[in-house]
Amino acid sequence: MTYPGGWRPHIESALRLDVWRMHRDGYLRDGMRGAWGWKRDGNVYASIGYAVSMLGDEGMLTLEYTHTKRDGEREAVKYDVQLSSIPLHYGGHRWYAHCPYTGRRARKLYKFSGIERFCHRMSIRPLPTYATQRESGIARVQAQRWALRRKLGDESSDLYGEPYKPKGMRWRTFEKYAARDAELAERENVVLAGFIARVMRKTGD
Repeated sequence: MTYPGGWRPHIESALRLDVWRMHRDGYLRDGMRGAWGWKRDGNVYASIGYAVSMLGDEGMLTLEYTHTKRDGEREAVKYDVQLSSIPLHYGGHRWYAHCPYTGRRARKLYKFSGIERFCHRMSIRPLPTYATQRESGIARVQAQRWALRRKLGDESSDLYGEPYKPKGMRWRTFEKYAARDAELAERENVVLAGFIARVMRKTGD
């Protein structure tokens, strides 16, 4: 299934249907039907209708909603998602949905903009990525260094030196944090050097 636009979509941008959560919250029971919604800032911004049919260790989840096609036109969509389960050693079953496009078993199915059905994230081409994967290597390392400072309650230092020791923290404990920051700083330098080398190769300098 090809994602429209040609770029790799963010997983965070998709609606996520978590079968384990539905089972945990009591929604995967024979005859259950209703609406499932997604909230943002306390408000529902998307919803689907669903109906459940169960028979032993298998089942069917019928989904119904309105889909916006690639040309912007909206259409009603209704289809069945196969459910299966595996028994657990301590009793009960763990349920999975099967991707409508590939049949692949999954705990979560994703509804990406421009694609009609909820599906396994690996069935999309180009493969979706998490937003953090799109950050540069330098940005990821720097984010870890800032996170370390927040953990220390350090709001004053920058990334050109080691973090400040919080009052009351043992020096031995602080030195572990400082050593971790130094390790990340070294990694940042390596990534930066690699970036500069790639730029130099491209420009022919």
